[in-house]
Amino acid sequence: MSICTAMLRSGYRLGSKLIAKIKIPQLFHSLAYQDELTVIMYHGIIKDPLTVNEWCFVEENFFRVQIAYLKKHFEIISLSEAVERMRGGGIKRPTAVITFDDGYQNNFDVAFPILLRERIPATIFLTTGLINTNDTVWYCRFNIALSQTRRLHMEWNGFKFDLSTLDLKAKASVAIQESLKKLGQSQLMTTLRNIILRLDGDPDCSIETDSPFRMLDKIAIAEMAGSELIEFGAHTHTHAILSQLSDKERYNEIRQSIGTVYELTGRPCRCFAYPNGRAEDYNMETIRDLETCGIQIAVTTISGPNNKMTPAMELRRYGVGADLPMAEFQLMVHHFISKVHRSSDLLLHKSF
Repeated sequence: MSICTAMLRSGYRLGSKLIAKIKIPQLFHSLAYQDELTVIMYHGIIKDPLTVNEWCFVEENFFRVQIAYLKKHFEIISLSEAVERMRGGGIKRPTAVITFDDGYQNNFDVAFPILLRERIPATIFLTTGLINTNDTVWYCRFNIALSQTRRLHMEWNGFKFDLSTLDLKAKASVAIQESLKKLGQSQLMTTLRNIILRLDGDPDCSIETDSPFRMLDKIAIAEMAGSELIEFGAHTHTHAILSQLSDKERYNEIRQSIGTVYELTGRPCRCFAYPNGRAEDYNMETIRDLETCGIQIAVTTISGPNNKMTPAMELRRYGVGADLPMAEFQLMVHHFISKVHRSSDLLLHKSF
């Protein structure tokens, strides 16, 4: 990171703390945007830090503070209820929905006790082909290999990555993951296997029960479903980016994951989360396939608020990651950052 970039980031975070401290986001939200829904995206919730940082995994103590803040300043309801209310104009105060992608065992072991004690509903989107197995999502296997390798550098795809420190490993992970996501699912998995072998890792290692990357099992899913607090949705069968699949592959990923959610929960699956979830990661054919399979609500990873004009099959979410300061969390969930960026874009557009 350059000195200039570091100074800008430091200034931004200092400004965020000041704005949050004087409660501008809460006032901003309650006065101007109380009818807009906040949907929050988590992945894994962990008790201890990972060896190599992975954005998708938030430590338990941060999660507790975030949940306490949401409970104080928002009405927290289920995703299904939120969409129904939003369509009927029934959101009259700051309202939030909590979601989790992938389906990690720590959603049950760490997050669920907190949600249960506070009686807070949530939706968990399952990568169904990994549930009740010793396997995990591909980027978690990459994290394991980076954490365990003794290599100080790695050359791949024309670049040389410095792996001499944990921070540099984390930076390499981000860069390599972005490149891998551009590949089709089969090529991605083959390439990942070669990278792990190059790091002297085991691409087929069993993910142990105490691993932060362990996926949910049937017993945990049944208990959460029985609590009436947790609803389950589909997240494909293999975590494939749908826009990169053939028509047949895409439909099978969707159909199989939806059917498996029903088998695991005994309830129809009506919600879906797009893997990776950016605008380029799904298309109208994807949405038609989802609707054909009975999906009524789908969520993206596109950041921003939702209102009655937001398509139910393209809901926006705010992603919460490991490096998000509390002040920025507050500005984000109250739509403050989103609205400021939108206003800046409009002003910039008008100036040309």
